Amino acid sequence: MSSTAIHRVPGPSYQQRSGRALEERTQAMIVAAAEQLMTERLAERDTDDALAHLTTADICARARGYIRRDGTEGPIPKATMWKHFRTVEALAAAVADNMAAADRAVPDQVLRLAAGRTSIPPAGVDTRRLEARLAGRHYDLDQLADQFDRAAAASDHADMLYWAAELAERGLRERRRGDRPRVEAARDWARRGLELADPASRLDCMMGIRCARAAAAAETVLSRNLDYEPTGLSRIRTIRESELEFAEALGWDLHCLLARFHIEHARALAEEDPRREMHSVYTVARALPALCAPGTDRRHEPQDRLQAGELAEIIAALCRIDMAYGRTPEHGEQFAALFGDGVPTLIQELLVCFPVTTGERRRHEGNIRALLRLSGFVHHTGHAHDPAAVATAVENYRHAAVDLLRTAEYGPLRDVLVAQYLTAKAQSLAPAESDTGPAGQGTGAAPGSLVHPRPEGLLQAAVQFYDHAARVTSPRGSAGVLRARAAQAGTELRQSIPAPGDPAIAATGVVAGDEFDSIARAINDLVLIIISRRNRFTDTEVARLLELVDPMYDYITAGRN
Repeated sequence: MSSTAIHRVPGPSYQQRSGRALEERTQAMIVAAAEQLMTERLAERDTDDALAHLTTADICARARGYIRRDGTEGPIPKATMWKHFRTVEALAAAVADNMAAADRAVPDQVLRLAAGRTSIPPAGVDTRRLEARLAGRHYDLDQLADQFDRAAAASDHADMLYWAAELAERGLRERRRGDRPRVEAARDWARRGLELADPASRLDCMMGIRCARAAAAAETVLSRNLDYEPTGLSRIRTIRESELEFAEALGWDLHCLLARFHIEHARALAEEDPRREMHSVYTVARALPALCAPGTDRRHEPQDRLQAGELAEIIAALCRIDMAYGRTPEHGEQFAALFGDGVPTLIQELLVCFPVTTGERRRHEGNIRALLRLSGFVHHTGHAHDPAAVATAVENYRHAAVDLLRTAEYGPLRDVLVAQYLTAKAQSLAPAESDTGPAGQGTGAAPGSLVHPRPEGLLQAAVQFYDHAARVTSPRGSAGVLRARAAQAGTELRQSIPAPGDPAIAATGVVAGDEFDSIARAINDLVLIIISRRNRFTDTEVARLLELVDPMYDYITAGRN
């Protein structure tokens, strides 16, 4: 007998592994059908007893994807259901665990059903765990850490993984601008969760994906420090490879596609390979509509859905690639060979996917449409050499104020677009400014306007946006191309602004006097105008005001850029 045979540790056979995978898929199908049926009943009648008459037979009839021995599909046999879940309470507990693993709110009725209709909980249902997880949304970070420590003391693997994911995600959500220690702590919790996740367990895979995404998000934030960026990109690639492993184990096609995109994109930036970066964005933009567009016949689990923020990120990357590579002699041929003139078509196909996304769809869709409007305006005015045409375009750009606010999260792409808009706005005001003389209080401002923008002040603001893009943006990839372009444009524009000592431009800011005090006074004036109105606002007027106020709140609380 060989030494290899002597020391080989016997493991499960291929048949055993295949059987386990089949059992897990069957169980996942039962849980998904139960969740769908419970959700539908709660949507019809959201009362305490909405699930009172639910039985396992109802769920057997709903789960019709069961593969029989003859190869046909049909409802789950009751014997198979009984093999996995002997009571509807145990099934409700599995649904609660599944929803919690996917970071979805668990309805109170499902939790009560999982705890049992009688005072004696059904076998296998840990009511203490369910209650702790339900209350977890109200815990602060210290309380979440206490829950993790308790789970570790009890060697409760599932709870340790759950609380690690919660700590990572909560830490990222509650971080303040520039709060690097909290981001590092969130990353460490996420990496701890990744170490705990077992690819052979479906629930572990779901929690592992949450941890992987939190860890990658933390590394992305930390990589804004350019000295750390090479390390961060390498770690992002490794983390996304773990996410891909989990997604493949679950059979989630959409998550696999997104994980591969992030792996290739991180590799392209690390290797400074423009062609690979273009190809990574092109591949995901082409494949995503087939998986997500409304009307597709793809069968998927509820958790394998696209987040609105992910879709917005991909569309923004496509716009950035187009702006950086599509109009340069160095990369124009590679871009044209890959995309041709199909970028607008790809964007429209991706926009169609928003109705099936989850997670703040309204905000992200509004932000990305604002980016597209701003980009379209800049593209149009960039080819207009007639000052009158520029002035007309500025006047007709009705969404300018909202779009400038809603695009704040799109980095150097947004900085460059805003700088170009401000330059066009200054050009449109220049003729009126020269006609009104030094006072600058004439036709340069709209009738009834509270502020009177000066062309030189707008140009100076444009320089500041160019400088910001050139100062904080990564030098890698398409963002690096925009960084270099912003630095050059900022230098040229700064040289074209008249000297500050010129008496004709005593005020170079958009609002005269102390900047913050002027803003506060303008807001106070607006409040007086609103409350002194004779008539109540109509629904249309309320919607229009919210369209302006909501982005302003997000802009102020998120920081200027």
